[in-house]
Amino acid sequence: MFKSKLFDSIGFIRSVFLIAFFILIFLASITYRHIKELDKISDSIMNTYAISIELGQLISYIKDAETGHRGYVITNDSTYLEPFINARKNVNLTFQSLNNTIKSDTVKQQQLIRIYDLVDKRFSYFKNNFANNDEFNTDFKNGKIVMDSLRNEIDTMLSTENKLLSTKDKLYKYNNSNTPLIVFSTFLISILILGLGYMRIIKNYKDLVTQNIRLKIFDESSKQAEILGKYGSWVLNIEDKNFSFSDNKFRLLGCKPQSFEANLENLLNFIHPDDKEIFTAAFQEIEESAMLPLIHYRILKKDTLEVRHFRTTAKIFIDKLGNKNMIGTTQDITEDYNKTQLIELRNKELVQNNKELTEFNHVASHDLQEPLRKIQTFISRIEDREKEQLSETAKGYFEKIQEASNRMRILIDDLLQYSRTNRSEKRFEEVDLNQVVSNALSELSENIAEKKAVIHFEKLHSIQGIQFQLEQLFINIISNSLKYSKTDEAVIMDINSKKVKAFKVPKLKDDSKKEYLKITFKDNGLGFEQEYAEKIFLLFNRLHGKKEYPGTGVGLAICKKIVENHKGYIFAKGKVNQGAEFEIYLPI
Repeated sequence: MFKSKLFDSIGFIRSVFLIAFFILIFLASITYRHIKELDKISDSIMNTYAISIELGQLISYIKDAETGHRGYVITNDSTYLEPFINARKNVNLTFQSLNNTIKSDTVKQQQLIRIYDLVDKRFSYFKNNFANNDEFNTDFKNGKIVMDSLRNEIDTMLSTENKLLSTKDKLYKYNNSNTPLIVFSTFLISILILGLGYMRIIKNYKDLVTQNIRLKIFDESSKQAEILGKYGSWVLNIEDKNFSFSDNKFRLLGCKPQSFEANLENLLNFIHPDDKEIFTAAFQEIEESAMLPLIHYRILKKDTLEVRHFRTTAKIFIDKLGNKNMIGTTQDITEDYNKTQLIELRNKELVQNNKELTEFNHVASHDLQEPLRKIQTFISRIEDREKEQLSETAKGYFEKIQEASNRMRILIDDLLQYSRTNRSEKRFEEVDLNQVVSNALSELSENIAEKKAVIHFEKLHSIQGIQFQLEQLFINIISNSLKYSKTDEAVIMDINSKKVKAFKVPKLKDDSKKEYLKITFKDNGLGFEQEYAEKIFLLFNRLHGKKEYPGTGVGLAICKKIVENHKGYIFAKGKVNQGAEFEIYLPI
């Protein structure tokens, strides 16, 4: 991903062309220096050739002078003096040419001086008349010695030049053979680098076209999203303070898209007079701290003159060119604002209704208990004083009145208990379930003794919860087992707890690793049909008749409410005449 961003960047393309440019300059300079070196070698070779030729001509001119002098001495014919005279002239010209050729080489200059001295000495032995044969022989012999020295000196110089010529010729051929390779390599490398840059430009161009298409699609979808979401976007250039608004931003203000110049002054014309100070202060903060806090304000819509509630937020964005902009969104939240106001009003009404209902429950329960106490008091007096005087029919009616008043007291007590479960403060603390069981068994000790029940419980865990509610939960479940027990069999109940993971218990429908404490109550009582497993937790729901088993159908509903208060779950399993099992899952 990093490489892709690097290769696609403008900096990478710029670097490719800069590298190609400098490589071209470097290779061009190398090529230029190479060609100049070839020219220098070529000039040196030509110089060596010129020296060799001039030295050869020098020997030739001296030989011509010797030949002309000998002819003149032998024949005494002046015609033979013409080559001699021309030779001297040509020798001087040759020396002048050689001197110009090797003027920068001190070693060759020294050699040339020695050759010039020998040539001058050789010409000194050329005479027109000789006094006798001895003088001729002496001059001829000395001239031969000088000529031999001259030849040796010239041969030495020629040998040096020939060796130098051979070396330079090899160097020239080597450099000359490498010149096409260097030039070709130069252009090949340049073409490859430029080709790489070109391919990257083409790829970036294609990507740019693709991104442009996507951008247009995204732009259209954004416009539709703004319309559906009732919001508009805007951009503020931090440097020059110029705004740009989306089309829907204008629509939110009740104007046609791009119908006025987007700036702070024109925008203030739409702000509600009471909120202009809030709006101005927020945009002043942009200038001071380059940030815009979330602000709520009202505007007066131009086309309908209605008041609308807006919410604006923004953040800083710096593009690749280093431009610092603030990108913001403005949303019309009028409907949400009105819904919030309505919800707050309904909540206030609900709180008031709950308060009134609580007061009503309190008054009703006490007002119901007062006449009930009087009824039971008079029933007790009649039973003590007048019952024996009643007819059998009246006694039957009296017993029914007594049963009804007892059920009414139990019902009122259960309803009060259920009401307290709903209204109690949910302050959680660490609760030892072993202590909870002990308190529940102490509360039900008489019923347990009457049923000859055996309650087994292992060492239970502790949990965060509401102490008295958990005690009520245990009391109600144990009491339920005692109530629906078999007449011919003692009650046996097992209570245990263990920690489980939520994802391992499918019935919780929670795939997380959240931990729960599973509390199980299992008895050997009458049980029930599994189809009623959920109905038994409903308020006032009973599976048996009032005469068979006393009760109001509130006990298990209270259990469910307590478990829900602890953000847990309660499930029941049963089989007729085989017992019932209650599973409670409380989060740890």
